[in-house]
Amino acid sequence: MPDHETGNAASTATELAALADTIEGCRQRLASLASSRAMVVRNDNYPDAGDDMLSAIYEAERGLNNAHRLVMRAARFGR
Repeated sequence: MPDHETGNAASTATELAALADTIEGCRQRLASLASSRAMVVRNDNYPDAGDDMLSAIYEAERGLNNAHRLVMRAARFGR
């Protein structure tokens, strides 16, 4: 591979790794929100009770887990 392509791939991989870190930070924030929200909606009489907001937060967290995995996969191609 020519030097300019190697440098470009390395630069792109570095940027992807930075994006992965940002995604992970967002996922951690969502996890914290989910924990807080779960405490608010917790009902010992109905342990399966939840709410739409909590469900949406969990769905967003799953989406970010998937995004993180895909971005990390793309970054590995730059090595």
